[in-house]
Amino acid sequence: MPVFLLAISAVIVSASEFDHSAWDRVLKRHVNALGEVDYAALKAAPADLDAYVMALAQSSPDNRKDAFPARQSELAYWINAYNALAVKAVVKAYPVHSVRDLGMMYGFFRRKEHKLGGTAISLHALEDDILRARYQDPRIHFAIVCASASCPLLDRDAFQGATLDAHLDRVTRRFLGESRNVEIDGRSNTASLSAIFEWYGKDFGPLPDYLARYGVTLPAKTRIRYRPYDWSLNGAGSRGRRPDSWP
Repeated sequence: MPVFLLAISAVIVSASEFDHSAWDRVLKRHVNALGEVDYAALKAAPADLDAYVMALAQSSPDNRKDAFPARQSELAYWINAYNALAVKAVVKAYPVHSVRDLGMMYGFFRRKEHKLGGTAISLHALEDDILRARYQDPRIHFAIVCASASCPLLDRDAFQGATLDAHLDRVTRRFLGESRNVEIDGRSNTASLSAIFEWYGKDFGPLPDYLARYGVTLPAKTRIRYRPYDWSLNGAGSRGRRPDSWP
């Protein structure tokens, strides 16, 4: 039996709860501490990624509730699914310089070419109709990664239901701690923020209050500007070529 078929069998039958170990192996082998993905190496050795994507296609919280015993298990699945499907789409087309090369305008996100639990879905629908609409947790925005340089760092650990809350807090604090995402200049009374805060502003509520939960203080009357989004691929060496993007 091919290696990827053995792997998918393990994902489906090894335990009652959905197994994310194949995705975890992908992350640990092909993502570095800067969140850079070695797409070339992953394309050359795709067995775990292919097995995981196939398992996602067969099972989801919508068609196999028994495999997702808690709300946290469901949310961990959808976050991992978004990240894995984005990576898979890039690997399929690699080499490529940007996800914008994979569809006119935002076509990369709107193509209904993915399958979760037997249902065709786009990345856009997964983000808006499932992740945001059902779970309403702003920390999601710091966990899902659309394969671009201005995205949050792709974490090297798969999300798991049992540790989801702590994991979401960790990636949120990491994102807010990067100067490319949040930089406050007291002299000019200006805050330079990731465009994510502009696009999804209603998810965060009053932004000063949300940031304050994580120890980030916006002084009164701070002028906010949103940084242009860098859609170039988050591939190997990408952050080294952009010294202003890290930390």
